[in-house]
Amino acid sequence: MRSLLLVLCAAAGLAAQQPNTVTATVQMAQPVATANATFRIQFIEATTGSSVDTAVAALSSVGVSSSQLSAVNVELSQGFVITTYDFLLNVPSGEYAATRDKLIAVQRSLANSQTQGLGWTASRTPTDDELTAALETAMPALLERARQRAALLAKSLNATVDKVITLSAPAISPDGPTVTLSLTATFSLQ
Repeated sequence: MRSLLLVLCAAAGLAAQQPNTVTATVQMAQPVATANATFRIQFIEATTGSSVDTAVAALSSVGVSSSQLSAVNVELSQGFVITTYDFLLNVPSGEYAATRDKLIAVQRSLANSQTQGLGWTASRTPTDDELTAALETAMPALLERARQRAALLAKSLNATVDKVITLSAPAISPDGPTVTLSLTATFSLQ
């Protein structure tokens, strides 16, 4: 209801600028099938003999190589040298579960270690092509929703919507495997 009031206020403001028109803004969430998942893996080692090779060896079962190293952070904490190796591992979405399970197994194997630890996060970010496909799929539904919302606004003015006068470029906000698509359309009134 609150968003409808905002749309009504926006439409009233735009209607003052463009006589005999009504504007509606709509949005919808659309799932996106992403082709890849990105794992950010942090291997932590608290020994003076720490090296990239040690980290890669500990993560070999996951498929990590030194070419996937994105950062190294060395700090002194309570008299210990702590080295954190950040790796970025891209895998096809179909391999997400297997990679996750391998990382969990490595975490468990290091659970009793006094000098090594592992942390990781995973994200799925759609590519531009995947976002374009989601937009192409959602566009007819977005336009229909805009027409329905505009018809509701027009009815309150004792009018009906006619054709689209202006159409904003759709906005796409990716959020993992879901994107939010929004669209603003201005319709002439009869």
